[in-house]
Amino acid sequence: MNVDDFSQQVETLRSRVTGLLQSTASQPYSQQELTAEAFEELQIASEELKIACEELQATRMVVEKERQRYQELFDFAPDGYLVTDTFGTILEANHAATIQINVLQRFLIGKPLITFIAQSDHQAFFNYLTQLQQLDRGGEWEVCLQPREKICFDVALTVVTVRNEKSQPVALRWLMRDISQRRRLELQREQLFANEQAARIAAQAAERRSNFLAEASSVLVSSLDYRTTLTSVAQLAVPTLADWCIVDVVENNFPIFSNPVIAASEPVKEALIRELQQRYPIPVDADYGPPKVLRTGKPELVTNILESSLHRKASNEEHLSLLHQLQVKSQMVVPLLVRNRKLGTIVFASAQPGRHYTTVDLEMAEELAQRAAFAIENAQLYQQAQEANRIKEEFLAIVSHELRTPLNSMLGWVQVIRTRKWDEATTSKALATIERNAKLQRKLIEDILDISRIVQGQIRLNIRKVDLVPIIQAAIEAVYPTSEIKGIEVEYILDSSVGQVMGDAERLQQVFWNLLSNAVKFTPSGGRVEVHLEQVNSNAQITVSDTGKGIIAEFLPYIFERFRQADSTTTRVDNGLGLGLAIVHHLVEMHSGTVYAVSEGEENGATFTVLLPLVEPQPEHLIKESEVKVHNLSVLNGLQILVVDDNADTRELIAFILKESGAQVTAVSSVGEALEALGRLKPDVLVSDIGMPDEDGYSLIRKVRTQEAEQAKKILAVALTAFARDEERRLALEAGFQVHVSKPIEPEELVTVVANLTKGSKQV
Repeated sequence: MNVDDFSQQVETLRSRVTGLLQSTASQPYSQQELTAEAFEELQIASEELKIACEELQATRMVVEKERQRYQELFDFAPDGYLVTDTFGTILEANHAATIQINVLQRFLIGKPLITFIAQSDHQAFFNYLTQLQQLDRGGEWEVCLQPREKICFDVALTVVTVRNEKSQPVALRWLMRDISQRRRLELQREQLFANEQAARIAAQAAERRSNFLAEASSVLVSSLDYRTTLTSVAQLAVPTLADWCIVDVVENNFPIFSNPVIAASEPVKEALIRELQQRYPIPVDADYGPPKVLRTGKPELVTNILESSLHRKASNEEHLSLLHQLQVKSQMVVPLLVRNRKLGTIVFASAQPGRHYTTVDLEMAEELAQRAAFAIENAQLYQQAQEANRIKEEFLAIVSHELRTPLNSMLGWVQVIRTRKWDEATTSKALATIERNAKLQRKLIEDILDISRIVQGQIRLNIRKVDLVPIIQAAIEAVYPTSEIKGIEVEYILDSSVGQVMGDAERLQQVFWNLLSNAVKFTPSGGRVEVHLEQVNSNAQITVSDTGKGIIAEFLPYIFERFRQADSTTTRVDNGLGLGLAIVHHLVEMHSGTVYAVSEGEENGATFTVLLPLVEPQPEHLIKESEVKVHNLSVLNGLQILVVDDNADTRELIAFILKESGAQVTAVSSVGEALEALGRLKPDVLVSDIGMPDEDGYSLIRKVRTQEAEQAKKILAVALTAFARDEERRLALEAGFQVHVSKPIEPEELVTVVANLTKGSKQV
C-alpha cells in the first residue's frame, strides 16, 4: 500500500465515525451500545491502519532497495554516467566516469563537462546542448574525450533529458561509452576493406597489364621489319597507356633522334607533335626528356606537368602556344635498353585531366620498353644480317672481278709473248703490265689477309717511337706515280716540329698510303690532294683532303665498315674491294688514335683526319741498323742453300734468284728428297715451303731438328709460304724455322732475308 491509499483509508474511517455520531443523535442508543459499536469500528480501523503501515513499510524497503540498486548500478557500471544541469555542469558522476576523465569524484562535481571535451568538438557540444532543450532523448553522439593529463580518446554519448511536472528540462543524464576499441576495429575493418579493394584493383590492373603485355609480345614478334616494329610499339601504347606516344631510336650511332615514330589518339595531335619535332627539337644536351634519359639510361616520370615547366622548355611564345595545344597533363620517358646498350627512348604522354601517371604506370611502361627493345634489336639484327648477306655477295663478286681482271692481263700478255719473238719495246710493255697487275693482286690479297687478321684479333704491332714526317713522305712517294699519270697535284705541309708517336712505322705508312691512294683514286684528273701534319693539343693531326667525288651523306656513317662501297654495281667507275678504310680505322685504333671523315656531299671532295697521341720528348740514342743492305748480287757467295717446294715454277724462280746472288742452290720437290739432300750436302740454309703433298714443311723441319739434336751446328731455316696468317707464322717458328716469309716476295727481299739470317748467325 502506498501513501495515497493509506490516506484514503483514514479519510474513509473518519467519514464512518462522523456518520455514526450523527445517527446516534437522531436515534436512541444506549451508551453501552454506542461504545461497543465505536470500539468495533476503532478496532477495524486499527487493523486496517496496521495493515496499511506494514504495506507502507514494505514499500519503503522496496524503494530503498531500488535506490540502493540504482546507486550500485550508477557507481559500478562499466560505462561512465554523469548527471548535469541543462548547461552541462556536472552534478553527479559515477566511478567509471571519474576513471575516464581521470579526476576524483569530489573534484569533478561542479565542473563544466565541456572542459573534458576536445577543443575540436566544442562548438558541436554547444549546439548539442541547445538541441537537448527540445528533445527527451538525444541520439548517440561520438566525441573525443580529453581526460586530464591523458591522450584524447573516442566516446559515444547518449543523453536523456530530465523534466519536472511542468515538462521543463531540469537536468541531463549522460551515458559515456568508451568506443576507442570499437573505433580501432572499425578502422581495421575499413583498412581491410580498403586493402581488399586495393588488392582487387591491383589484381585487375595486373590482369590488364598481363593481357596488354601478352598482346604486345605477340605484336612485336609478328614482324622483323625494322620500321614496322617501331610503329607497332607506338600503336600499342595508344590509347591503353597514353594519348600519344613517340618512339625515338638512335640510328647509325648518331647521338640524336633522326626519324621518330609517332602515334596519337587524334590525328590533329599527331600533326602537332610532328610540327613540334621539326620546328623545336629538344637539344641533345637538355637536362630533361629523351636526351637526358638516353644519356643516363634511367626513366623519367612527371606526374603533373606544371605551367612553369612549359615556360622553361619553350624557346618563344609560338613554341609555348604549341605546347599548350598539346594539353599534356602527365608524361613518362623510358629508355630502350638491351644488354646495357641504349637503343633509344619511348615517350608516353597523357592529355586527360584525371589521368596522371604513377610508379605503377612507369613499371608497365618499362616492361613494354624492355620487350620493345628486344624486338627492335631482333629487327635490327635481322636487317643487319640481310645487309651483311648482300654485302658479302657483292664483296665476293667484287673480289672475283678484282682478281680476274689483273689475271686476265697477265695471262693475256704471257700468251702473246710466247707466240713469237716481239721487239724490245713490246716485250718491255708486256713485262711492265704483268708486273703491275701482279703487284695489284698482291695488294688485294694482303688487304684480304689484313681483314682476316683484324677479325681474328691477330694483328701484331712492332711498337716503338717513330717520326711521322718520313713515314708520310714515304706514303706520298708511293702514290706519286699514280698521281702523276692522272695529273693530280699532291701538296703537303708537314710540320717537322711535331713530336714522335708510339707506333709501328710499317703499319702507319700503310694507313697513310691507303688514305692517299683513296684520295688519288677518287679525284678526277687535274684535281688536288693536300696532306697536312700539325700538332693539336697533345695529338699529332694528319689530314688528307681532296677535290674528288666526295661522299654522300647516306654513306658517310658506313665509310669505315668492312666490305662497304658507295657504289657496288657492275657499272661502278672505281675498282677495289672496299677494305682499305676498314683497315685504316682498325690500325689507327690499335695506335690509340682516332680517324674520321668529313664531306660536304657528292662532287665536293672529302677530308680524312687522323689523330695520334704524342709521346713526351726524351733523349734519343742512335741505334745502328744491323740489317744488311743489298747493293750487289754476290752477297750470298759461298752459301750452300737447299730449296724445297712442290711447285716447279716457284722452285725454279727461288733457285734462280739465289743463284744470281752468288749462292750454290739445290732444289727439290718433296720432304723425302730434302732429307736425302740434307744428309748428302750439309747445306748452310734451308728454304722450304709449308704446304706440300704427303708431308708438309712442318714435318720436314721437325725431322731436321731431331737429327740435329746431338750436333753443335744447326741449319738455318726459312719458311717461304703462301700461308700468311699470324697463326701460320707462330706455328712455323714453334716447329723450328728461324724466319717466316709470306709469298709473293720480291727477289731483293728474299736475298735480304737470307743474308740477314746468315749474318746474324755469324755474329753469334
